[in-house]
Amino acid sequence: MSVAMMLREGTAQKHEETEKVPYIRAIFRGGLDAQTYTYQLESLHAVYQVMEDLYRQNKDNPILSKLYFPSLFREKTLAEDIATFQKKFGTKLRGEVSKATQNYIDHIRKIANSKPELLVAQAYVRYLGDLSGGQAIKKVVAKTFGLEGNEGTAFYEFPEIEDLMAFKGIYRQNLDTLPLNDSQKTELLEEAKTTFDLNKFLFLELDSDLKQNIGMERYQTLLPAG
Repeated sequence: MSVAMMLREGTAQKHEETEKVPYIRAIFRGGLDAQTYTYQLESLHAVYQVMEDLYRQNKDNPILSKLYFPSLFREKTLAEDIATFQKKFGTKLRGEVSKATQNYIDHIRKIANSKPELLVAQAYVRYLGDLSGGQAIKKVVAKTFGLEGNEGTAFYEFPEIEDLMAFKGIYRQNLDTLPLNDSQKTELLEEAKTTFDLNKFLFLELDSDLKQNIGMERYQTLLPAG
């Protein structure tokens, strides 16, 4: 089985678990408020900043070098979106790194220090998610907050990549050419699963923020019937 297929099939259950977090459903039901979404951007900015800094530091690694695409980096676009929401909606930052975010970035630093090649799993989950489901979220966010163009949605824009579908194909092909033995492939899959869990915990934390910011009455209307 190819590496790309292994990762896709091996993380399917984790992917489904993450999608079932009420916060994700609230996004697609247009239920987000600007403050909670700003918290989301802030957390993601901290995660991508650490991940991308470490990826740059290890870009000559024989495994990471095959998947080193600066055109995917999101740190600057997240900073742009945070600034937009602060200016347009008067939102604020937490002022400190949240617990789930800290756990996430601590884990990234840990693997980069011990087995930097596992950053591939982090990048796989984050970037392919941004190129796929992220494009649907972009439309919902724009509609929810009345945004035009790439105002407040720069995070989901990849101006240096002409064809997202074709690029995802190239990315998966490069995954399949990684010089990995069976043990390393197993570690890569487990790290991808862990990444989904870390992302899920981030959304669960944001779900608590959403309840507080919009109130339980409004929040209950966003949950699926039954």
